[in-house]
Amino acid sequence: MVKKVSFVFILLLMCALSSETVLAKTDNSVTDLGEIVVTAGRYKEFKREVTSHMTVVDEQDIAMSPARDLGEFLAEKGIGHINKTPGTLTSIGIRGFRTSALGLDLEGRVLILLDGRRIGTGNVAKVMTKNIERVEIIRGPASVQYGSAAIGGLVNVITKQGRGEPSGFVQGELGSFGHEEVSAGFSGALKGFDFSGSVSRSTMDDYDTADGDEYANTGYKEKVNVSLNMGYAFLPKNRFGVIINAFEVDKAGMPGYLSQNDLDDTTDKSNKSFDFVYDGATPGGLLSWKARYFVGEDDNTSVDPVASNPDF
Repeated sequence: MVKKVSFVFILLLMCALSSETVLAKTDNSVTDLGEIVVTAGRYKEFKREVTSHMTVVDEQDIAMSPARDLGEFLAEKGIGHINKTPGTLTSIGIRGFRTSALGLDLEGRVLILLDGRRIGTGNVAKVMTKNIERVEIIRGPASVQYGSAAIGGLVNVITKQGRGEPSGFVQGELGSFGHEEVSAGFSGALKGFDFSGSVSRSTMDDYDTADGDEYANTGYKEKVNVSLNMGYAFLPKNRFGVIINAFEVDKAGMPGYLSQNDLDDTTDKSNKSFDFVYDGATPGGLLSWKARYFVGEDDNTSVDPVASNPDF
């Protein structure tokens, strides 16, 4: 009996010592990852305090992705149901609701935001990824704050703000059928000024077969994108910023390309906006405010000469 009690005591003692060792190692290996602050709810708050189901994709994931636009990136991450059609036209569905199949902002039920305001289109292929800091996705109704366009959810794209030493990049790509792409960007901060931006231009040719026939390109002829976020902090926690976003594609392919070789059946698409933003707060952070003025335009022009359509 004494041996049995001694064995149990020794076993318990070993467990206790092992637990203390594990706890000590755990305490020494704790890493503070910091709080994730999001703005999809119109004001800054910690992600853990948001009541809606939210996904935040950070800058590192975006930089590692081969996706060129937001539609490709969301498809890669498995965010909602993606419907991609020829001619830089991509819609997204969340929880049974989706953006307009034609990219019309007011007809969609999933809202696309740029830095917290409506971007004016439901076509996520019009948003490039070169100058994005993070993407916030809310699944489920956000209509109380944003109206019926956000009944299924929303996607909030946050552009980069320059930090640290100024830096830049230039890159180029070549591909089959005359594909060419050139991109350049810069980012940094200097004496109260911060700046981050990118510009890219890509072109594609039509397809030539071995028989000498020419088939219309289902992508686009030319695509240009400009994204710029710059500002000046004139007081602590007070910043005046300017955000410029421009997307333009010339002679984009139409879905009809899949059933007929009509070289004249194209669309021209663009989305342009200018934002002037003032973010301010008292020195102690007791009060904070934001003032914003922006103007934007979204355009889709179809070119479909009936006389050029082939007969069947």
